[in-house]
Amino acid sequence: MTSLELMTEEVQVWVASLDVTDERYATLARVLPSEEKERAASLTPIAARRFVVARGILRTLLSGFTGTAAAKLRFRYGNSGKPFLVDGDHIHFNITHSADLGLFAFAPDRSVGVDVENERPVRRLLDVAQRFMSDDELRSLVNTAPDERDAAFLRSWVVREARLKAEGKGVWSGSDHANPGPNLTHKLFTPRPGYIAAVAAENSDWRLYTCAMKD
Repeated sequence: MTSLELMTEEVQVWVASLDVTDERYATLARVLPSEEKERAASLTPIAARRFVVARGILRTLLSGFTGTAAAKLRFRYGNSGKPFLVDGDHIHFNITHSADLGLFAFAPDRSVGVDVENERPVRRLLDVAQRFMSDDELRSLVNTAPDERDAAFLRSWVVREARLKAEGKGVWSGSDHANPGPNLTHKLFTPRPGYIAAVAAENSDWRLYTCAMKD
């Protein structure tokens, strides 16, 4: 990939399809180290293919930002599994995917988190909301018209996940009602019709740029 650039006070979110040709898949798979290939081998076939594509795209983009060959990038992981570059304090990143869509967020000067969900009916919506959402969020959801409740839930969910991931946490770790720190701002956006996404980053002095990655 050609050289990429990140500006200060900027968050870039790259949007990419995880449904790729076999030729593209083989190209992306070649840049993965053995431990990531082993992790993929433990997943179901569909999940494994999407994992390989997502990690290959992440490495390709990071290579463009850092100038390091994609196959030579080394990751370390936080307590909730969030990846960081070894010797890569100058770039912060986060990834997420839902169905066949992947999002890749990057910032040069602050922690960042991103989450995406495909729009769909949510099973046991109120049960899940009661477990993970605050009282105010739950009250707002209950007061939402039933035919708009799924969309409202998913908006709240991606915001919550993005903010937690910006802190290096996950909604499934720690307290069920864990609250993200206050020094974060978030932005909701539609990366593709039928999907809802949110990105969160430290402070409020940043701009969001979305970039569509060619298949």
